[in-house]
Amino acid sequence: MKQGKSAQIKQIKNRKRKQKFNMQEKLPPFNYNDFAGFLRARFFLTHHNKYDEKTFEVASFFLDDLIAMMVNQSFSKFTSNEQAVVKMNEVMQATLVNSDDKDWRYFVLLVPVIYDIQQFIVKESSVNPRFITETSKFDINFWRMIMRTIMSINFFKWQNKDVSEMIKTSSAIDDLQFKFLLENEKDDDFNLKIIAETFKGLQPKLKPLVEVEGNIGNADINLTTDDINNELAYAELKLSQFKATSVKDVISENVLKMLFALHEGIAKEYNLTHREWTPIIINQFIMDHLLDYWTPEWHNLDGIGGEVKSYLLFLSEKNIISGFKSETNNIESIGRYIDVKAINYLLAQLTLDQVAELS
Repeated sequence: MKQGKSAQIKQIKNRKRKQKFNMQEKLPPFNYNDFAGFLRARFFLTHHNKYDEKTFEVASFFLDDLIAMMVNQSFSKFTSNEQAVVKMNEVMQATLVNSDDKDWRYFVLLVPVIYDIQQFIVKESSVNPRFITETSKFDINFWRMIMRTIMSINFFKWQNKDVSEMIKTSSAIDDLQFKFLLENEKDDDFNLKIIAETFKGLQPKLKPLVEVEGNIGNADINLTTDDINNELAYAELKLSQFKATSVKDVISENVLKMLFALHEGIAKEYNLTHREWTPIIINQFIMDHLLDYWTPEWHNLDGIGGEVKSYLLFLSEKNIISGFKSETNNIESIGRYIDVKAINYLLAQLTLDQVAELS
């Protein structure tokens, strides 16, 4: 079949662009944090006033995961002087499939912004020498179907079902995604009541930060009220210093409350002060008790978990705690874990009416 004129023109432009790219000087070594950070900053500047705060945070989370998937799928290209070809539909679907640790409301709230995110990446690729994009005509009903399917898969995953085997031997996943469908005259929609009822009492499963055996904490000593108050006073002092040394406006009240929760919660739950902190203790507290001592807020939520690692390294540099500089791999996953746990918590607080309005 012959290509249409517009397709031929596009092909010629792409060829010329590749030729121009090959004639350029070598790109500097690839740095993922710089690459992802630039795209995140661009998205913030161009889109943060466009959406409701909750919708923007969901969009930001998806964008972070999308960028990671883009690079992961074409890692050898991104880290060489070759231009990566990002197939948007494939990358977006892979990112959604990989989002099995997100509350079901996450996928519903993504629908109004997924086109904008796709177009944002496409537009950025036109000026970014590291990659180009390939995409097809956007169909909102197709993506709604994808969201329903992902939710259906997650429903069974969270019950420890063998999803791969289910896909081969039954129609249960497809049947459930059709139950989640609410048809209308123009576009397909979500049957939010059915979805909410289906997921009632079922929580997303996050990959554990560490595998811990035995008890954590000091079972032989109970910190006194004075001991705990001294720990909290120390926390306020160090958090004030940490904020002063950080980039302006990065350390929000939300961040400070989260970091304060480490001092308070570990003292009360494990009878330990900051002097006894270890990566395992930090990880275990975050998994088991962080949300007992800290209530996340929607404002500037995405990326908040990374401030824990920054704070731990800050204390390490001051020689206040030890073992964290040499064991950074043991706290590497903290940031994403907290981010996901926090957004799942906040999504679960939304009423069906709020979800319907945002979707």
